[in-house]
Amino acid sequence: MKSMRGFTLMELLVVLLIIGVLSTVALRTIDATRDRGLFEQTSREMRQLVHAMTGNPELFANGQRVDFGFYGDMRRLPNDLRELVYNTSGSSSWRGPYLRREFTGDTAGYLYDGWGNPYTYDYGTGTIASLGNGKYPITVRVSDSIVHLSDNTVVGNIADADNAPPGEMAPSIGVYIYHTNGDSLMHFTTPDKGGYYEFSPRVGRPVPVGGHKIKVVRPAGDSIVRWVTVVPRSKSVVDFRFSQPFRSRLVQVGPTRTANDSSGFAISVVCMGAADDTVRWIKLLSVQDSAHMFMGRLYINSLSGGMRDVSYAPPLKGQGDTMTVFPSYLVLANAAEEVEFGFYDFFTDPNGPPNPKANVRGKQFRLLFSDGSEIGVTP
Repeated sequence: MKSMRGFTLMELLVVLLIIGVLSTVALRTIDATRDRGLFEQTSREMRQLVHAMTGNPELFANGQRVDFGFYGDMRRLPNDLRELVYNTSGSSSWRGPYLRREFTGDTAGYLYDGWGNPYTYDYGTGTIASLGNGKYPITVRVSDSIVHLSDNTVVGNIADADNAPPGEMAPSIGVYIYHTNGDSLMHFTTPDKGGYYEFSPRVGRPVPVGGHKIKVVRPAGDSIVRWVTVVPRSKSVVDFRFSQPFRSRLVQVGPTRTANDSSGFAISVVCMGAADDTVRWIKLLSVQDSAHMFMGRLYINSLSGGMRDVSYAPPLKGQGDTMTVFPSYLVLANAAEEVEFGFYDFFTDPNGPPNPKANVRGKQFRLLFSDGSEIGVTP
């Protein structure tokens, strides 16, 4: 009969040691796998928080980014993470919740990372942080810089049907840019004589991210609307071209008529455009001998529009001054009628009487009408 031989103490210790090592390796592997899963979960949740704040840059429609999150609606970052889910400010601009429904199923889960630690959100720097597993914290930025969300640029050029710039009528053209709701005005400007306009931090009119309406209005009442999508750290170019020319809609017909006392003159004007022209103002763009030439009376008359006769109290109108026509005066299209514009009672001094009247004969005048038409006159 064979005898049974057992394990020696040394062999048992070796076996126990091997089991301990394997157990330790297994536990560490399990912990590492768990941490990796929690890390991925937390990173995913933090990306969702960022998208809730500033929008998902991968969401497009018609080739344009359409999602700008909380910032696009409120024009600021949230004061705390709860504002992504609840309208704590009571603002009418808030259009949340901004977190996806499955993420907000747990009413407070979005406030904690995968390890159950609360996220740390810094409004001033735009960062969201997680302690992670205690050894490797996780930090994400809402944007490379907060300034990139608020200080962007939109520029462009404005031209007419002939691709000509507005020239002297530039100050009468309004360029309006609106907030993302399309109704609330953000900034207003006018183009330069070459038609260039700019909204930017450089000129004190920065544009935040989002979809913005831009409206350009010319004096004749015509307007053009465009939409621009502004992304962080961007310079967008939006040009405008009107279907009607800026100038020469109003033209003089017939000779210039000089007043009996030579202190004024009158011209007859027709509208050569296909649409009626509305005269809202007339500017004395240039006046020869301007230091001694000041106008005291504006006269307008036509069969359809009736007569206007406006006298000005001192100081009288001189070079560079604008005469408002109120109510505005309509000149019928297609040269359907002649309208008489009279510029009378020029004095040598802006205070008018008792100073002597000025003699306009042989003097050169340039008149700018509100539609952009320029007419040169030498009585």
